[in-house]
Amino acid sequence: MVDKITTKPPVVFIHGLWSQPGVWANWESVLRDAGYPCFAIRLPGHRADADRAALKRLGKTRLHDYIETARAVVDSLPEPPIVIGHSLGGLITQILAANVPLAAAVLVNTAAPGAVFPLRPKSLPGLVRHFIKPGLWARAFELSPAEASYLLFNAVPEAEREPLIAGLVPESGHVAYEIAFGRLNINRTNEVDKTTIECPMLAIAGQKDRIVPITVSRKTSEWYGDALTYWEYPDHAHWLLSEPGWEGIVDRTLKWLDQALAVR
Repeated sequence: MVDKITTKPPVVFIHGLWSQPGVWANWESVLRDAGYPCFAIRLPGHRADADRAALKRLGKTRLHDYIETARAVVDSLPEPPIVIGHSLGGLITQILAANVPLAAAVLVNTAAPGAVFPLRPKSLPGLVRHFIKPGLWARAFELSPAEASYLLFNAVPEAEREPLIAGLVPESGHVAYEIAFGRLNINRTNEVDKTTIECPMLAIAGQKDRIVPITVSRKTSEWYGDALTYWEYPDHAHWLLSEPGWEGIVDRTLKWLDQALAVR
């Protein structure tokens, strides 16, 4: 029997809040070795060398700008790609899947679609300092090392956190507001029309995640129902990109992709 898959589709990686494309280095290396052409995109303004003018522009950047940047990459490819998104990138991946053909979508600790209210008390120690400040919706902001360690890297060994924290960059406060309040986003820019999604979807969550608490991930899974394959990892948190044991998660994801693509 001839395998239905003769070539593997490209993979587009979308990073999350405060991040840069390099966060995908581990996953990208494994998928490239498995024969997938890979593209890790940079969302607007996510640069370590951003000057004052760039930070001012970032403060005015909207979720729509991020989505359009990702869509331009998807549209430029010769065939529908696999899109893998982490955190905010997971929400962008969901919105893309609802609007353009994709081969598959993988959501890693994904931010919730608009139908799911995402804030939980567990997240507040790392976020409240920013959300109580007036005008956050119009400026860029960044996490302190303590906030980043609490929200993002709590399952990463302390000795390995410093370079990860150093790689974080400022984020658009407006985008943070757009994704943080579920249906209270009156412009509905965080909404996903799940009825138009046709590609296979996988969501992966860590039970120790603090910025996307596991109760939020479960609500997202319930909202999608049978349209979504959902995995939980009890010993993992938000940084499934390089927490100890990430290799097993990527290997399992590769097997899922092989199965999902084989039945296209």
